[in-house]
Amino acid sequence: MKTSALSMLFLSFLFSFSSFAATYQDGDIIFHESQGVQSKAIQEATGSKWTHVGMLFYKEGQWQVAEAVQPVRFTSLSSFISRGKNKAYRIYRVPGLTSENRKDLRLQLAPFVGADYDIYFEWTDDLIYCSELVYKVFKKATGIEVGHVQKFRDLNLGGPYVKALIKNRLENTGRELDLNEPIITPVAQIKDAKLKLVEEVK
Repeated sequence: MKTSALSMLFLSFLFSFSSFAATYQDGDIIFHESQGVQSKAIQEATGSKWTHVGMLFYKEGQWQVAEAVQPVRFTSLSSFISRGKNKAYRIYRVPGLTSENRKDLRLQLAPFVGADYDIYFEWTDDLIYCSELVYKVFKKATGIEVGHVQKFRDLNLGGPYVKALIKNRLENTGRELDLNEPIITPVAQIKDAKLKLVEEVK
């Protein structure tokens, strides 16, 4: 009887673990509050604490996050969460994705892996930043736009961290900020009404 009870307990544990692991799906979108000077500038410009975003994919036996850092790469989910402030995060899902959609997400992501991070936040495929990666992969794979594309002029560019970032990355290198340049921000995506909240850790 004791052996049977232990077996049932073990099976129950495995079932619970499997159920938890199965809560994620390829293409789920994860947000966190990154830390650093750029994060402060993004917070000033957007009025939101959410400054970084990536996509979940099950790869090599674990959940990993495809993210545009330097370069675009896969990061273990645990490492991605640990990098965020207070390890807080939110995971959202685009409802109604089919298995073919999720395969297409992987296919459209592949050419971006290894690409350099875009410190200028320009709307090109040569260099790419985090929310731009999510937007373009979803758009190419499914036709779905995640978030609302804005222009730089729509953001708050008057804060000290934003001004310092523009000066260091643009003005000091002979570049100019194009106020009509399209931009997609993490907050524009996290506020997308069609996304469904899957998990939140505060």
